[in-house]
Amino acid sequence: MSAVSEIQSLDEIQYKSRFKIILLVLLVVIIFLFSFTQFYPVGDKIKSILKASFQGRVCNPDFDEIRMEWLFPKIIISDLVIPSSCLDRQGPPLKFTHLTINYQLINFAPFGLPFKIETELGGQPLSLYYVAGLGQQFVRLKDQSINLIRIQPLLGDDFKLAGTVLVDMSMGLSKGLMNSLSLRAQSKDLKIPPQNIQGFTTPSLKINDFYLEAESENPPRIQIQKLVLGNTESPIRANFKGRLTLVEGNFSMSPADLVGEIAFSEQLKKSIPIIDMMFQSFNQKDGFYQVKLGGTMGSLKPINL
Repeated sequence: MSAVSEIQSLDEIQYKSRFKIILLVLLVVIIFLFSFTQFYPVGDKIKSILKASFQGRVCNPDFDEIRMEWLFPKIIISDLVIPSSCLDRQGPPLKFTHLTINYQLINFAPFGLPFKIETELGGQPLSLYYVAGLGQQFVRLKDQSINLIRIQPLLGDDFKLAGTVLVDMSMGLSKGLMNSLSLRAQSKDLKIPPQNIQGFTTPSLKINDFYLEAESENPPRIQIQKLVLGNTESPIRANFKGRLTLVEGNFSMSPADLVGEIAFSEQLKKSIPIIDMMFQSFNQKDGFYQVKLGGTMGSLKPINL
């Protein structure tokens, strides 16, 4: 019995020793990786690789530095500059003071590596979840409150909006192209600032209520399930549904096929006499013109139903 006990105790000591060796090796590897990323110019190397990759291309983003943090593992990119050419348009570049990529726990729907990306544009905090899966990606914007004026550089100058919108969006991507979409957006203080549309300057319009619900399982066709504008105090009230066919890189050229109704306040009709001229032959129901909107998003054409 004593010999057996002695052998068991020796095995136990040997097991503990092996365990200690494994822990020691892991500790050395962790210390080495931490020291390597802290003192070796990893950010500079990544920057030089990206510069070489984008050299000669129209879209050539730039940044000040990349650094890594091990506590709550993340990558921080400072002073990120994205030229407007990356969005297929002209104008000043988009400037982000920082962009933080936080690693999250593994994701199963879809399966892949999940990240939380946080940044700021024009004083507007932006946060989204991104999952890099096998052959596909997934983007989620969860109940994000967005000041539209602050992100106007991102939206472009074709059509200006103001107010705060609450957005909830899920979007699937495959080979860089959208393959699914679920979108909800709503606001209680939407405004349309004065702007020039086909040579005509519109007055400032306080729309107030706004609600958009859209789905798609067959992009670029987007099904608009509900689009509601205005309340009883608004100069414009509308309710539409239908579909859009998105044109990549040029939303204003996307064909529209929407059906619904629209009403204008008497004050707005007086300030824009062309409204009566355009809609005088349209059918009305409870004060709302019955309308089909065709053409493109940049040049919508009302058609009598």
